[in-house]
Amino acid sequence: MGFVDIRDGNPLKTILSEGGVAVGMFLRLPGMELAELCAHAGCDFLLIDMEHSTITWERAGVMALAAESAGTVPVLRLSNPARDLITRALDIGAHGVMVAQVETPATARAVVAATRYGSGGTRGTAGGRRTGFGLRMPLGEFTEAANRATFVSVQIESVEAVRNVGSIAAVPGIDCILAGLSDLTVDLGVSGEWDHPSVVSCAMEIQAACDANGIAFGVPAPDAAFAARYVARGARLIACGDVGLFGRAMRTFVEGVKRSGE
Repeated sequence: MGFVDIRDGNPLKTILSEGGVAVGMFLRLPGMELAELCAHAGCDFLLIDMEHSTITWERAGVMALAAESAGTVPVLRLSNPARDLITRALDIGAHGVMVAQVETPATARAVVAATRYGSGGTRGTAGGRRTGFGLRMPLGEFTEAANRATFVSVQIESVEAVRNVGSIAAVPGIDCILAGLSDLTVDLGVSGEWDHPSVVSCAMEIQAACDANGIAFGVPAPDAAFAARYVARGARLIACGDVGLFGRAMRTFVEGVKRSGE
């Protein structure tokens, strides 16, 4: 695959805006080949995790390029809405960002502003990878296209954030809210119980707010059965995790081989 022109839009935003379900993976393991592998496996997007991993900025850029080259949408998951982090994530080649621990509409507005050029935006300007380093398109065309095509997601991960989810979902420019189920279980005092009624209730409040504002509701999913339950509840962005998926697959393999030798 050659140069991916941002003026052609963002396939992930298209899937979600058309009411489809986008399936992808959180990548905590720092590998270019892993990003390629997941893209070739059919992921619609990859969430390169800069919050819970050892992935460096240089490695994130390489993984984003590998994902893009293999035909999927690279998104960087960031721990906070700092303008410099969002600018850097987009300049190194991410097609969007997901920001963790968003609890107020003011924070959500800051996230959106950091992804936007021009009036109301705070994104720093530089001719990075997505302009072809200034050789593929004029800066004016790039900034207009980037404002349209950049995917923006926030995570709701606390009871306080759930209380504010209606006003967060109403912030213009948000494409998706992902329910941070692990953090919600901790905040609710039911650590690790993703199917606990109080967790499901919070998730459904997030889903309702997303529906009311015409944006996508997303969840992490440990397996396809869990994902199917949430798709039935209205989720349209589903992301499994590389560590959990590969760990469980390896354990199943090891245990199966050992049983065969008994």
